[in-house]
Amino acid sequence: MFDFLARYSLREKTIVAGGLLVMIVLGVHAFVIAPYQERVIFLQEEIEQQNSDLMWMRSTVARLPPAGASSSSAKQAISGTLANFIDQVVRRQGLSEQLSQISPIGNDEIRMRYNAVDFNRLVSFIAQVNSSGLEIKNIRILPADIPGIVDSNIVLVRR
Repeated sequence: MFDFLARYSLREKTIVAGGLLVMIVLGVHAFVIAPYQERVIFLQEEIEQQNSDLMWMRSTVARLPPAGASSSSAKQAISGTLANFIDQVVRRQGLSEQLSQISPIGNDEIRMRYNAVDFNRLVSFIAQVNSSGLEIKNIRILPADIPGIVDSNIVLVRR
């Protein structure tokens, strides 16, 4: 290797050393510094997004009724069939148009399917039937094309 370099003049060795130095600097920048800076920017954006999600969740929790809070409509007892009770609650919540299917399963269970329902109204509906003596046996919520709108399948059972 040194024999190979010995054939060249000092000027040529300086040019090769300078070129090698430039290649090392560019390589370090391309393979170390630039990916590090991109990762830092990505993580900062991720933290900002998670902070905004957290602020939204906190504001939403503040609007929910406190646990154990009761209102006259929320604490009503289930009278008549479960399907009639659910139908009344759905009408009161204004979710009749989004309810695409309601199917009783025996006397103590009911299956409902909602299409394009506002998520906050769905949560309010679930909270109301939960405080009336029903609990969720099965629930599946899928996002729709519009933010805040979901499709859901819910199975409720008497406690």
